[in-house]
Amino acid sequence: MNSIISQWKADLLRTVRDRRFLLISLIMPVTFYLIFIHDGKAAIAGTDWGAYFMVSMASFGVVGAAVNTLGVRLSAERQGGWVRWLRTTPLSAVGYALVKVATQLLISLIIVLVVFLAAHVDQAVTLSTGRWAVLLAWLWIGSVPFAALGVLIGLAKTSAQVLGTLAFVGLSLLGGLLTPVQSLSPTMRTLAYWMPTYRYADPAWNLLAGRSLGLSNMAYLVGYTVIFLAAAAFVQQHLDSHPNAN
Repeated sequence: MNSIISQWKADLLRTVRDRRFLLISLIMPVTFYLIFIHDGKAAIAGTDWGAYFMVSMASFGVVGAAVNTLGVRLSAERQGGWVRWLRTTPLSAVGYALVKVATQLLISLIIVLVVFLAAHVDQAVTLSTGRWAVLLAWLWIGSVPFAALGVLIGLAKTSAQVLGTLAFVGLSLLGGLLTPVQSLSPTMRTLAYWMPTYRYADPAWNLLAGRSLGLSNMAYLVGYTVIFLAAAAFVQQHLDSHPNAN
């Protein structure tokens, strides 16, 4: 347990010192929020634009941290021999995975809180204590499938950065995080409904409008988590059976 805690502290410190993390996961979503918010009191999807776009940018930052930053860091650690070195330490493979999950969950929590604070200060977004708590809890727990996708991308070695960026931007655009789903064409809207990013943000948008989270959204996210983890396990098994591919 001590080795896991020590490694988690070190991993968290490396993450917050990473300029890529600061730019993509913290600075970019807050900057986008401040630039594109315009009329925060405009009505949209049963709530106002200030709160709606707050959820969009919090989701955007969490997805960027999980899919892009985490994936690239895992790839760099594999290429740098970090994973092989860990095998000589008391930290097991399970412990290594727990460290990454714990770090990612804390990072997601920080991102959501920072975006919430920006929305509250800049647009006076105000919710009840209970609604803030539920919103925060959902955006935190619902980020798990994107962490799984980040692990999968991290197995891609030198192409992880390109894949991470493409996945991050593509999922954000297609899932309605950068452009409201309501403004998309019928075809693009139908496509958005299949995206994990839409299924992640939609429950939070529903909460703002006083609607339920939606069981279908949860089912989609569970399904995506299983798919990403199964794909990561398959790729890892292939790499283990072909050591020269590592």
